[in-house]
Amino acid sequence: MNKKTGKAAKIMGRIFSLAGVTLACLLLILLGVVWVMEKGPSPTATRMFTRSVRETSAIRWVSNIFLTEEEIEEYKSVSTEDLQTEQINTSLIHPADVQNVSEEDSVELIDIAEGTCKGKLLIVKNPKQVILGTNNGFGSQPGLQLTDMVKKYNGIAGVNAGGFNDENGRGDGGTPQGLVISEGKILYGSPQGTYHMVGIDNDGILHVGAMKAQDALDKGMLWAVSFVTHDGLASSLIINGEVQKKNMGGGVNPRTALGQREDGALLLLVLDGRSINTLGATMQDVADIMLEYGAVNAGNLDGGSSSVMVYDGEIINHCASVTGPRRIPTGFIVLDKEWTGSGN
Repeated sequence: MNKKTGKAAKIMGRIFSLAGVTLACLLLILLGVVWVMEKGPSPTATRMFTRSVRETSAIRWVSNIFLTEEEIEEYKSVSTEDLQTEQINTSLIHPADVQNVSEEDSVELIDIAEGTCKGKLLIVKNPKQVILGTNNGFGSQPGLQLTDMVKKYNGIAGVNAGGFNDENGRGDGGTPQGLVISEGKILYGSPQGTYHMVGIDNDGILHVGAMKAQDALDKGMLWAVSFVTHDGLASSLIINGEVQKKNMGGGVNPRTALGQREDGALLLLVLDGRSINTLGATMQDVADIMLEYGAVNAGNLDGGSSSVMVYDGEIINHCASVTGPRRIPTGFIVLDKEWTGSGN
């Protein structure tokens, strides 16, 4: 080995050594932060941290680093909602006459900055402009990024919708969880199965709460998905103007939700998280914002790194996924006019 080669080898060795020491220090710092959050003096901080990481697919295991399963059980978000939840009172919703509303005025986009919560709210004045989009084949095809799903239906906007199989955060977004109803037909799930659903009927009225899929069809449900958090928090946030306290657990994460005002306008809400600007929102934060903007009923949808809003062909919120927008099986799509059938 000549002197130049030997000198280069020493330099490279020092670089690798420095990189190794730096990574080890960062790892120790991260472990220290996790230890403080999980074993520190604040039970409130421990509860919020544990609930937040347990709502994720990829890093749920972090809660097990310093906490035993017994300790985790004490901090879990547990819904007290059973499968006999209160049904929405459709007489409280009075869809306004939107026949004369111009395309430019049919939707309203609002920047949300409420306390520590930041995100976007899209108000769709004609609820019949909102449909459920799907990928090209559950289980046989990967999911679609929301931008592609909106484009598939020639939509003007959209948000992600129901949950999907996502083991360890590596799912391809092609297989939904629970129930999917599209154009009044069950595309995924069992007619006799009971699901915590968020759906829109043929009168443009939003339904949230638990019901059998067949009962939903009998009520005229056109579009519906289901979603339950990893720890079992059900999707209903507000029913008939009342906040569903039994589902207000959970941590701080990006959120997506769908609500409806008394005049029938649909509220599509996406709140950011896991960024330097905001850690995210709790279920209570989502319910509070929905109430502020007039929601009579509201349901929680898939959140975390799936929470995305598309408007005019672009993602307009902060996507929390480090690898870019997730592939998803379903999304609520806003059309430029009222949906009148599959040949719309």
